[in-house]
Amino acid sequence: MTKEFSTVGVFGKRDSLDYEPLRIIAELLIKSGRQVLLEKKAGRSLSLGEGYTRDEIGKKSDLIIIYGGDGTFLGVSRRMAHYDVPFIGINAGRLGFVTDIPSDKMVEEISEILSGHYYTDTRCLLEGIQIRNGKEIYRNVAVNEICVSRGNSGGMIEVSVSVNKLPMSRQRADGLIVSTPTGSTAYALSVGGPMIYPSVACTLLIPVAPHSLANRPIVIPENSLIEITVTDMRDATLYFDMQDNSEVLVGDIIKASPILIALNSSSESAQLLRYVVQKITLELPSHGPIISHAQFTEHSRLCHR
Repeated sequence: MTKEFSTVGVFGKRDSLDYEPLRIIAELLIKSGRQVLLEKKAGRSLSLGEGYTRDEIGKKSDLIIIYGGDGTFLGVSRRMAHYDVPFIGINAGRLGFVTDIPSDKMVEEISEILSGHYYTDTRCLLEGIQIRNGKEIYRNVAVNEICVSRGNSGGMIEVSVSVNKLPMSRQRADGLIVSTPTGSTAYALSVGGPMIYPSVACTLLIPVAPHSLANRPIVIPENSLIEITVTDMRDATLYFDMQDNSEVLVGDIIKASPILIALNSSSESAQLLRYVVQKITLELPSHGPIISHAQFTEHSRLCHR
């Protein structure tokens, strides 16, 4: 079942002054009878009104198009996660793992999606909460990974890890990554983690340069609650998709748990993540208020036979 998109929010690279791709997208949408919502700076530059804040776009849109690289997509989608809005990612960067509609084919592919030619696949997000002295001091979500990493001093950090309140390991390393299957091809892969098929229901724990050879990557069930307690360090930082961060002190506890997501793709494509619209919907977790659940939906055009 497909959905008719009547109001479309459009985002570009945050610091880019090249609005020509956004103009092309906006003209396509207006020509097809859709209302277009742009951020304030882009709206004024393209003479398409005063523009809107991100919250206004999230509340009013029933589709969001993101033009940029994977970093742009991660940044926008995480901040719009609490709105029930699907996303299309158009690749204007390098890799394009989640923004893999090529920019030179965006008109054709967006038209296909607007015509209802897409399907849904499912992913997960991670939510992390930083606890200090029994109080929550920071909360955020990640599409790829949550990482506790050593700071500028260069010294290793020491952490104890529990899963579902059961002790699992004590590690000394440069850092520890909690990754989604989507993130298994990102930072997690570069430090020796396995590649996980996106629909596999699991979470990955991957140490970064561990002191002991006994500390290896491990795959755990998707619905697990992971608690990381920092027991020793010189300085450390908590990262979400390597975009947002928070300073970590000895004794801090980081609680992380996955969130369900849904992705849409073409009916016969073997390239499951190609030409995506992604949808994120936050819900309350089954095990309490610490973790929420999200749907991350990607849509893609139907391949013509």
